[in-house]
Amino acid sequence: MRIRGARGSYLLIRELGKGGFARIFLARADDDLVVVKLPRDDMMSRSLLKEEASILREISSPSPHENIVAFVEWIPKPPALVEEYVPGPTLDKAFSNRRATQNDAIRISLGLLSALERIHSLGVVHGDVKPDNVILPRPLHPVLIDLGVARTIGKRSVAGTPGWSAPEFLTGEVSPEADIYSVGVMILFLVHGIDPRESLGPESIPRNLSDHLRQVLTRALDPDPRRRFSSARDMSLALMGARIPSESGPRIVVQGKTIPIKDKLTIGRVRRQGGTGKADVNLQEIGGKRSLPPGPPKGWVEIVRVGSEFWISDRGAPGGVWVYERGEWTKVLDHPLKHGQLISFGLRRRGGKILPYVPARIYLW
Repeated sequence: MRIRGARGSYLLIRELGKGGFARIFLARADDDLVVVKLPRDDMMSRSLLKEEASILREISSPSPHENIVAFVEWIPKPPALVEEYVPGPTLDKAFSNRRATQNDAIRISLGLLSALERIHSLGVVHGDVKPDNVILPRPLHPVLIDLGVARTIGKRSVAGTPGWSAPEFLTGEVSPEADIYSVGVMILFLVHGIDPRESLGPESIPRNLSDHLRQVLTRALDPDPRRRFSSARDMSLALMGARIPSESGPRIVVQGKTIPIKDKLTIGRVRRQGGTGKADVNLQEIGGKRSLPPGPPKGWVEIVRVGSEFWISDRGAPGGVWVYERGEWTKVLDHPLKHGQLISFGLRRRGGKILPYVPARIYLW
């Protein structure tokens, strides 16, 4: 069977596997190999595959990430997602009969966390980080595949894999902390061969690990997502030996960074992008179409303590300030914040969906 797209013609060679809503084929395009995903014959499967294609296209723009499978093209008719072919064994097969050293497990995890930092920066959660969704084209170099259950932060999902996915993800809550939990489970699998579908708890962390790695795993696997690492970047730093303070007290997590909030926090854009550089938090644009607050003296965002509350205020930020409540985005000028609330500086569209430009999450204790 041959499928024609805008970027080439793809000859299907053999079936590689089946997902929840798609069949996956190895295909040849001229002298290159690619992967072609074809949806099952129903509207829901076609819609989900198209959403996966949109997410993967955005993650691969302006350039692919070395730890994420790259987007090639979306073919509308017949619907098909074409993506990079990544040769090599899955993590599941590579470590089916052997255990990784702590250092090797950390190196693999740092690659996965780098991939997740990119994914989370776009307001998306992978949601299904597990050994058979990671390929090793080179030793200790992971490539994350299969964004079929990926969802926008703040949305709900009932997908995922029991044991590998965080408990709250399987009840519908979508957040970056769920992916961090999955990386913690992955480390346990690498160093100890644990099957989390059987049981997983504090006693599952082996005592023969270093105190440092045990502390990282204890935090990453906390049943309460608010007590885990707030970002993939924080977990990476912790794995590399940096001392990450316990996540407590008012703070905002934005673009992979955790910033404490005292009485007032000003958020703006870096000087070279049109801001003054005098904001407490200077955000960097990602791509040419982002519209971020330029910073003082005009067009910025403030978070201010008012009595026992924290309020967010739009001081002329391009794109505005938005809060996510009751399943939808609402634009605000001055608004009290709730613990765990998702906010965004500006919104964007992907197809018919409304998504955050720069997502951030507020923690108040």
